[in-house]
Amino acid sequence: MSIALTVKELAQMREDIEDLMPDTCNILSVAYTSDGEGGMAETWGTATANVACRIDYRSGSEKMAGGAIQSYSKAVISLPYTTAITTSHRVQVDSYVWAVKSVNEGQSWDVVRRAELERVQ
Repeated sequence: MSIALTVKELAQMREDIEDLMPDTCNILSVAYTSDGEGGMAETWGTATANVACRIDYRSGSEKMAGGAIQSYSKAVISLPYTTAITTSHRVQVDSYVWAVKSVNEGQSWDVVRRAELERVQ
């Protein structure tokens, strides 16, 4: 059985979901420049600023490595369905930066963009 949505219903779903996004984030992209010694240095800059979002933490832990505590966190971020984001981006929410591990694409009803994140810093 197939459930077809009207254009109006789909638009309403998108509006309703965006109303549930209490935060904003920046989508970051990388640029590579010569480090002057034959290598490349990466610099992360803002590709898209002030994107409405909702972040939901999934898991986290801390462990000792190299004499320091290393934290590990995973989350899922919800963004407006038109947001351009790929696994080559990073996301900045407040002072935290997250690597994008996967992005939902190709779902039946394109009403929200979700990405799985892993905290970088």
